[in-house]
Amino acid sequence: MLSYNREFHFVGELIIHRSQILDKECQPKDDIVNWLFLIIEEYQYSFVYKIENPLDAKYNNSFKVKISFTAKDAILKVIRLNHIYEVCRGQESIGTIKLINKIDEL
Repeated sequence: MLSYNREFHFVGELIIHRSQILDKECQPKDDIVNWLFLIIEEYQYSFVYKIENPLDAKYNNSFKVKISFTAKDAILKVIRLNHIYEVCRGQESIGTIKLINKIDEL
């Protein structure tokens, strides 16, 4: 997992389905990959997420996450709060995310 010692920029609601490469018994807390891509038009913005309540997180249901973008300055120019964005794991579309708040506004 890539969420240790990171500065998180947003809180969001993530809704993802289980990737095709994961075991059928896997839940979001069990997935060692927490690096995904948010899609805006033709651009992909990489981010790392940390689940706020890992034991409550389920696939196909909304769960809260903290988000850290790799290119923070670039994403701040184009991102909109409360807008739903597609999320990919590599080339595989696995769900959506809605950014609720910037961390400094909490």
